[in-house]
Amino acid sequence: MDHDAGHVPVMLDEVIEHLSPHPGQVVLDGTAGGGGHAAEILRRLEPDGCLLLLDRDREALERLKARLGRRGNARFFHANYCDFDQALDQAGYRYVDGALLDLGVSSLQLAEADRGFSFDRPGPLDMRFDRSEDLTAEEVVNTWPAERLAQVFREYGDQPFAGRIARAIVEARPVRRTDALAEVVASAVPGRWRRQQTIHPATRVFQAVRIAVNDEFGSLETFLDKIFGSVSPGGRVAILSFHSGEDRIVKHRFRAAARAGVVRLPVVKPVRPTPVEVQANPRARSARLRVAERLPTAGS
Repeated sequence: MDHDAGHVPVMLDEVIEHLSPHPGQVVLDGTAGGGGHAAEILRRLEPDGCLLLLDRDREALERLKARLGRRGNARFFHANYCDFDQALDQAGYRYVDGALLDLGVSSLQLAEADRGFSFDRPGPLDMRFDRSEDLTAEEVVNTWPAERLAQVFREYGDQPFAGRIARAIVEARPVRRTDALAEVVASAVPGRWRRQQTIHPATRVFQAVRIAVNDEFGSLETFLDKIFGSVSPGGRVAILSFHSGEDRIVKHRFRAAARAGVVRLPVVKPVRPTPVEVQANPRARSARLRVAERLPTAGS
């Protein structure tokens, strides 16, 4: 399998099975990232299909171009996946036959200390997928009021001590680095609770700040508002999420579209990774794959 060093695509077999790409189709990969799913989709679209590859992270896209760019049926766009319709216009397509989102942070992004995604690697508080955008984690952590921080930690991180942590951050300002933020969070939660947890207390806080910095839920909702109008009948939308909030948004939007007669749901419950995959790649543990298939509508 053609995997980038350090990047293992999650649920690759299940994604390919449900997306079912084949020669001649046009497929959208809205979160191309390390390219693990993209490489396999592209292989199945050959010789005359086209894969539209979007990513907000310019560096990831450049790596992907170097890896896949020799193949003429790959088109690359530095864009947020919620702006996929602009990429379709540029590429000259009205519809796609399939669309994939993999909403996880790539292992390559986590490994780069200067990106600030992980407290395991001390670095500046950045967390932007697209470094040309203005809002950074440092600005969120140091300028947002405690009430707003607490709301972010609760809504995006399911953090039970959101208020305590937010107040501790405000008192500790300025907080400039990932390791410093992790220390403030750890000191703010009760020791007994901390000892009972299997993950570091800062894990969910970092996740919540990253989601806020990149407006990840807003991007997902915008994408879901538009995508079914751009998928041809029989085409499928497959979304891999790693966060209960994201999965909830996808579930509700897919079910609403099914009730409206726009899609059918080939799998009602989310597809989960196999125990074998989770053992081999622990990052797959929280993955959930949901799939919707575009139905022909009256007059189409």
